[in-house]
Amino acid sequence: MDVLSFSTIAGNIKNEISRKCGLNLSQTRILLYFYRNNNTALKMGDLANKLQISLSTLSRQLQQKKTMSLVTIKRSETDSSKTVWLNQHGLAKIEELRKALKEIEKSLLNGLSDDEIKLLNNVFTKLVQKTEKSTSI
Repeated sequence: MDVLSFSTIAGNIKNEISRKCGLNLSQTRILLYFYRNNNTALKMGDLANKLQISLSTLSRQLQQKKTMSLVTIKRSETDSSKTVWLNQHGLAKIEELRKALKEIEKSLLNGLSDDEIKLLNNVFTKLVQKTEKSTSI
C-alpha cells in the first residue's frame, strides 16, 4: 500500500471543494464544525481547541475576507473574548458544501460494490480513530 496515496486523494478532494464551492480547507473545516454542532456560538479559544489548531491560526483564518463573509464574530462586553457563529451566508454555504461533498463521494466510490464501500468505510473509520488517538496523546 502506498500511504502517500492518501495525500493524492485529499488533494483532489480539496481541489474539488475549491472548484465547486470556492472554499479552502480551513473554511471547509469551520463550516462543517458548525454544521455538526447546530451552529452553536462558541468562543474563539474553544473553537480553536475543537478544530485542534492554535488560537492565532484560527484568528488568521477568520480574518480572511471569504471566511469573514461566512461568520459573525462578536466581542464580549465583559472580557477580551470573541464569540463566533455562522451567519446566513455561512448557513447557505453549508448546503452548497454538503451537496458538493456528496458529489465528490459519489465520484470517488463510483464502480465499487456495496460490500466494497462498506469495507472501505469500516477500514477508513478505524484509520481515522487510530490517527485521532495518536494525535491526542
